Amino acid sequence: MPLTRSAARPGLPRRSTDFVVLLIALFALTGCITVPVGGGTPTASQGPTAAPGYVDRLKATPVGQATEGAMTTELPQFVTDSRNIACVFTASKAGNLNQPWEPNNFADSAIAPAPSIPVVNCQMVQYPQVNDADQADNCAGTNVGYLGGTAVLYPDKAIYGSCRAGVTAVEAAFGPQGAVSQEMASVPVLAPGIAMEAQGYRCAPLDDGVACANLASGIGFFIAAQKYEIFGP
Repeated sequence: MPLTRSAARPGLPRRSTDFVVLLIALFALTGCITVPVGGGTPTASQGPTAAPGYVDRLKATPVGQATEGAMTTELPQFVTDSRNIACVFTASKAGNLNQPWEPNNFADSAIAPAPSIPVVNCQMVQYPQVNDADQADNCAGTNVGYLGGTAVLYPDKAIYGSCRAGVTAVEAAFGPQGAVSQEMASVPVLAPGIAMEAQGYRCAPLDDGVACANLASGIGFFIAAQKYEIFGP
């Protein structure tokens, strides 16, 4: 009897069937897996905020009047409540300060033609020494006698320290062996949190010291018993 081909399709081998089932299971598992997504690129607001500098802090400090002192002074000036720092808004001619607390050559006829430059001059009782890089004068070529304890702010620069022999006028008045002169007794106290402004400069007691700056240029200084800083563009 002749053999006839069956119309039924032969079944898949068992090994092939197992492979197909495995592939289906893998696709199913892949569909269930989720990949964590990061939080995106950090923005500036997520990091720590830098502390404002002295210029910004001075801009935010309200300008007021000195709070103590019965006598009115000719030049705007103040002393801190600790009596460690006193500042005066004054002028300089040919390097000579119009300093009301001590003898000076500002009125000498020899320098009369020199331009008068508005400055702020501060003096201290206790003060840090000057860094070598900040020494602004060779003291008549001797390189001796450049001491800390004074600061001067000009329109275009700030200087800490000066050539001198002996103590500052503020130390002579308010230091451990000091005797308050009539000039120093008339200097009013400027309370913390209040600024004094004159001649385009602003000063205020900050951080147990005093900061002064030309707000337009950003040039200024901070002075305190343990440290000082010269800042600017």
